[in-house]
Amino acid sequence: MTVAAEPLREALLDQTRAETDERLAAADRRAEALLLDAEERGAALAERARAEGAAAARLAGAHDEARARRRARSLVLAARRELYEELRRRALEAAHALRDDSAYPALLDGLAAVARAQLGEDAELEIDPPDGGLRASCGARHVDYTLGALVERSLDQLGDRLERLWA
Repeated sequence: MTVAAEPLREALLDQTRAETDERLAAADRRAEALLLDAEERGAALAERARAEGAAAARLAGAHDEARARRRARSLVLAARRELYEELRRRALEAAHALRDDSAYPALLDGLAAVARAQLGEDAELEIDPPDGGLRASCGARHVDYTLGALVERSLDQLGDRLERLWA
C-alpha cells in the first residue's frame, strides 16, 4: 500500500501555516498591547513629571517671591530708619541751637519750675549740663530735662503719627 505523501505534506504545511499565522497574530497582539501600555505609561510619567515640574516651579516661585518681599521689607525698614535718624539728628541740632537763643534762660527757668514742682523745693538742679537743659534730683527721685532727653521723649510721643508718615 502506498500512501500519497503529497496530500499529507500539503495538509501538514497548511496546519503549520495556520498555527504559525495564529502565533504571529497572537505575538502581534501582545506586541501591540505592550506598545499601547508603554505609551500609556510614558504619557502618565510625562504628565506626572510635568505636574511635579509645575509644582516645583510654583514652590520655587513662592520662595523667590517671599525672598523678594523680605528684601523689599528690609529696604523699606532701612529707609525708614535712615529717615528717622535724620529727623532725630535735625531735632537735636535744633534743640541745641536753643542754647544760643535769647529765650534760653527763660526755658531753663521754666524747666527748673517744672522740676521743683515734681520733686519739691529741695530738689538739686544741674542747670545747663553738657547736653543743655537741666537735670534735677531729690533723694532717689530724678528728672532729666536735658535737651537730648526732651527731643527723645518728643519723638517717642509722635508714635502712631510718625508711623502714618510711612503709610
